[in-house]
Amino acid sequence: MPKVLAFNIEQPEKLQELSVLALRLNFKLVPVPRRQQGCLIRDLLDGRDTPPDKVAPFEEEMLVLYGFEHGDLNFLLNELIRTNQRVALKAVATATNVEWTASRLYLQLKKENMAMKKPVR
Repeated sequence: MPKVLAFNIEQPEKLQELSVLALRLNFKLVPVPRRQQGCLIRDLLDGRDTPPDKVAPFEEEMLVLYGFEHGDLNFLLNELIRTNQRVALKAVATATNVEWTASRLYLQLKKENMAMKKPVR
């Protein structure tokens, strides 16, 4: 079953909307507590509560998408937009980034986001 790791989704209404979307689209929504931001993505996906690395927690919302077929992934992303469930930082779990901590993935996404916003010369 596909999964979505949800980091820092603090608004109860937003978490509820994501839960409804999960039921409708048949994926498992996994809210991740701040204390687990230093855990490896693979451990979070496997439901293991491993001792996290000591890292500074991040505050921004982030979603990590795992196990979606291409069409289903596009549908999910479109549904997030349609239902106004905007989360700026999203990543698909890959063979590489599942070995990273959530904090490391967050920093990489921020770096890529900033690079994409730079003006082209």
